[in-house]
Amino acid sequence: MRFKNLGIFLLLLLIVTVTSFLEGSFAAPANLRSIVRDTGLYGLISIGVAMVIITGGIDLSIGSLIALSGVLLVQIVNVRYEPSGFESRIADIRTEVVAPFAGPALRLSDPLPDIAPGDRLSFASTAGRSAVEVGRVVRWEDQDYVELRDRLQMLRPGITLRLDRLQHTNPYLAAAIVLAICSGLGLIHGLLVTWGRLQPFVVTLCGLLIYRGVARVMTGDNQVGLLGALAEFKSLLTGSFFSLPLPLVSRISGESESWTAIAWIPFPVSGLILVIVAITSWLFLNRTVWGRHLLATGENERAARYSGINTSALVITAYVICSFLAGLTGILFTLELNSVQPSSTGSFYELYAIAAAVLGGCTLRGGRGAVLSVIAGAAVMRCLYKAIVVLGISQEWEMVIIGAALLAAVVVDEALERWAAKRGSTRAIT
Repeated sequence: MRFKNLGIFLLLLLIVTVTSFLEGSFAAPANLRSIVRDTGLYGLISIGVAMVIITGGIDLSIGSLIALSGVLLVQIVNVRYEPSGFESRIADIRTEVVAPFAGPALRLSDPLPDIAPGDRLSFASTAGRSAVEVGRVVRWEDQDYVELRDRLQMLRPGITLRLDRLQHTNPYLAAAIVLAICSGLGLIHGLLVTWGRLQPFVVTLCGLLIYRGVARVMTGDNQVGLLGALAEFKSLLTGSFFSLPLPLVSRISGESESWTAIAWIPFPVSGLILVIVAITSWLFLNRTVWGRHLLATGENERAARYSGINTSALVITAYVICSFLAGLTGILFTLELNSVQPSSTGSFYELYAIAAAVLGGCTLRGGRGAVLSVIAGAAVMRCLYKAIVVLGISQEWEMVIIGAALLAAVVVDEALERWAAKRGSTRAIT
C-alpha cells in the first residue's frame, strides 16, 4: 500500500480513537450504524466521481443530480389518494393507548373493506375536507378497529368518514426510470467531453446549475415527499440487512461495565450496497483490461489512444457510472428522508465526494485511484461530522474543522509521498 493511501486510514483511526476517548457515546451502536449508513451514501458518489477523476476529468453536477433524482422519483411514483366508494359513520372512538393499540382507534358502523397502511379516512370539516391517516386494522373484543397514525382532530361518534385509498406507481419501475435518466445525463456529459471537446469543468458546472434549476421548476421550489407510501420499499432499502458483533463498544460507550460484552451493530442496506459497488469497482479497475485501460487513459490519453485504446468510450463510461451512482444515492436519500427540498438537497455533496476521492489517492491529473481508500476518505468526513456533533461543538465550526482536517491530511500525505519518492531515488543512486 502506498504512503498516500496509508495516511487516510491512519487519519480515520485517529479520529475514531480520539473522539471515542473524549466522548464514549461516539461508539454507541446507534451512532456507529448512522456512520455506516452515511458512509454508504457518500461512499457511492465518491466512487462515482473517482472513476471520472481517474480519467483526468471532474464532475461538479453530483449534488444537483441527487436533488433531481429525488424529485424525479417523487414525481414518477406519483403518490395520490383516490376515493374507494366506501363511507361509514363512526360508532366508537378509543383514545387510550393500551395494548393492543399503539394509537387512537375508530370503530365504524359498517363492515370494513380491505384497508392498507397509508390509506386515509376523510370527513367534512369547517376547513373544507380533512383527513386522518390509517395505520392498521386491529381486532379487539370481536370488533374491528381502525388504528390511526394521526391525532383524532375533530372526530367524534356519528361523523361520516370516506375511505380514500393510497395509490402510486410501482416503486421499482420508478427507480429504474430515474436511474436510466441519470445514466442518460452521464452519457451526455461524456459525449460533450469526448466528441464535443468541451472541458469537463464547464460541462458539469452547467449540469450543476441546470439540474437543480429543473428540480426547482418541477416542484415550484417546494418540498415534495412520498407521504406514507412505499413502506415496504423504504424498509427494504433503508433498513438493516444484518447485525455485526463488535467487542469493547458497549464498554467504551458506557452501555455496559464489562469489557467482554459484545454489541450488535445493525448494518444498514446502504452499507451493503456500498460493499457491492466497491467490490465491483475494484474488480473492474484491478482485474479487467478495461480498468487498466481506464487508468492508462488518465495517465496519458494521447499515448493510450495511439496504443489502440478506445479512450472516448472509457471516458463516457466513467461519466455514466458517476451519474448512475449519483442517481442511486439520490433515491436512497429520498427514501431515508421521505422528502426532497430541491433548493438544498445535495448541496455541496459533490465537494465531499471529490475530497473523499482525492484523500483516497486519486489525483486530479488522472491515472490513479484506489477504491478502498476512497471509501476510507468518505468515512473520514462522516466521522468528522459525527465527532463535531457528539462533542457538542457549534455547528458553525463544521466547515472550518472539516476543511482544516482535510487540508492537513493532504499536506501530510503529500509530504509522506515525497519522502518515499526521495528515499527511493537515493537508494537507486547508491
